[in-house]
Amino acid sequence: MVNFNTTRALSTLVNPDKILPVAVIETVGTVGRTYQGYKRGGKVEGRERFREETTGAIFWLFGVKILNKVGDFLGKKAGIKNLDVDLGKDELRAPFLNNVKDGAAKTAIFKFGKVAASAAIATFFMGFVLPKLNHKLTEMSQNREKQNNSEQNINTLKNETLQKVSDNASYTAPSLGFSLIAPSMDKFVDGAKKQDISFKGSGHVVDLLSTAAYNLENKTAWRLMSTDVGMIAGRVANSRNKIEGFEFLFRDTSAIYFYLLATPHVVSLLNKMTGNTPIHPDSLEVYKNHLLNAMGNNKFSIEEFRKNTKDIPKEISDVLTKIPFKKDVTTLKEFNTATSNMYEAKALKMSELQPKMLEESILSKQQVVDILSNGWNTEPEFIKKALDAGTYGAASNSKKFVSRKVVEGIRDSIDDFSNNLIKYASDKGIKEIDAGVVQNFAKRTTNFNFAFRLLGMAVSGFGIAYLIPKIQYKLTELRTGSKEFPGTANYSKDAENKNTGKNIK
Repeated sequence: MVNFNTTRALSTLVNPDKILPVAVIETVGTVGRTYQGYKRGGKVEGRERFREETTGAIFWLFGVKILNKVGDFLGKKAGIKNLDVDLGKDELRAPFLNNVKDGAAKTAIFKFGKVAASAAIATFFMGFVLPKLNHKLTEMSQNREKQNNSEQNINTLKNETLQKVSDNASYTAPSLGFSLIAPSMDKFVDGAKKQDISFKGSGHVVDLLSTAAYNLENKTAWRLMSTDVGMIAGRVANSRNKIEGFEFLFRDTSAIYFYLLATPHVVSLLNKMTGNTPIHPDSLEVYKNHLLNAMGNNKFSIEEFRKNTKDIPKEISDVLTKIPFKKDVTTLKEFNTATSNMYEAKALKMSELQPKMLEESILSKQQVVDILSNGWNTEPEFIKKALDAGTYGAASNSKKFVSRKVVEGIRDSIDDFSNNLIKYASDKGIKEIDAGVVQNFAKRTTNFNFAFRLLGMAVSGFGIAYLIPKIQYKLTELRTGSKEFPGTANYSKDAENKNTGKNIK
C-alpha cells in the first residue's frame, strides 16, 4: 500500500525549481488544445497544435536549463568566476555584493547577458523557427494528400473507362492524359502560394523586447513575460493571415494570466474564505515538531498557549524608538548599544539568520521584535530551521538570494498559524490545547493548502486547455462567419463573399 505524504507532495508543488508543477499544466494544456484543434480543424489543426504544444513544453521544461548550463560552461571557459552567486539584493541579503570582490562588473554583465541571450534564443525558436516549421509540415502534408487524391481520381476514371470499353467495344474513350489534371492542381498550388495573406507585425518585436529587457534581471515573472512577448510577436508576425495572427495574440496573451497568476489567486481567495493559514508545508512541519517538543505531554489553556507561543512586552514600543533603524534594518552593534547588551546572546543568534552584510551582522525590525519578545515562536534556532525548510536551504546559503519579503512572509505565517489555531480551538469549544490538537490542526492546514493548490492548478489548466480555445474559436467565427481553421482557410475577398458574405474585421 502506498503511503501518501501530503506535506512532501505539497512541497513539490510549491517548489519553483521542480519540473512537476509546470509539467502538469503543460500536459493538460497540450492535450486540451490538441483536442480542441482537432474538433475544429481536423487532423491538420490537431497536428499543428500537438507539435506546437509538445515542442514548447519540452523547451520550457528542459531547454531553459540546458541554455543556462551552456552559458555557464562558456563563461567558465572565458574565465568568468562566481557564476553560481545570485545577483539579487535587498536590505537583508546581497550575495553578489558580499561574495564577489574581483571582476564583479565582468561577472555581472556576463550573467545578465546570459539571461538576455536565453530569452532571445527562446523567442527566436518559439516565435519564428517553430511556426515556420509547423506551417511547412502542414503544407507538405496537404500536398501529399492532394497528390494521393489526384492519383486516386485518375485510377478511378481509368477503371470506369476500361469497364465501359469492355461493355461496348465501339465506345471511344476520352483523353485521360495526366496533363488534363496535374496542370490544374499545379495552378491551384501556385495560386495559393501567390496570395499575400501574411500578417505584418515583425517591426514591433524589437520594441517589445527592449521594454521587457529592463526587468529581465530582477523578477522571474518579468523574465517569463519578456520571453512570451517576443514569442507572441514572432508568432503573430509569422502567421499565415490576419485571423490566425489575432488568434495567436489572443490565445498567448490571455494564457499568461493562467500560467502565472490564476493558481496563486485561487489559493489566496480560498484561504481567505476558509481562514486557513497559507504556510509553507516544510516550515509548518518544522514548527509542528517544535511545538510538540516544547509542549511535551502538557495541556495549555488558550491564554497560556497564546503567551507561550509569543508574548510581546508592553514596553516594546519604547525600546524600538531607541534603536536606529534604516529601512527597518539595524546592525547588531547598534542594537546591543541601544539595549545596553541586555539581549546580546539572543541577538547574536538572531543575526545569523542571514549572512553578514559587508562583514557586518545585521537585524531586521521583525527580528528585533522577536529578540525583545518571549515564547516558543521567537527562538532563533527554531526560526532558522523554519526558514531553511521553507526556502529549501537557500536562506542560509550565502550565495543564494532569498528576498526579505519571502523570509518575513515565512516568519509571519508561523504566528498566523498559532493565532488561527487559537481561533479554531475557541470556535470548537476546546478548552485546552495539547499535542493532539496541534497535530490535527497542522494536518488540517496542510490538507487545505494541498487541496487549494490542486484546485488552483485545475483552474489554470481549465483556462489554458479549454476556456481560452473556446473563446478564441468563437471570436474567429464571429469575425469571419466560418468555423474553419484559419491556418488553412481562404480569406480572399472572392472566397469570403462567396462563402460567408461577411467582411473580415
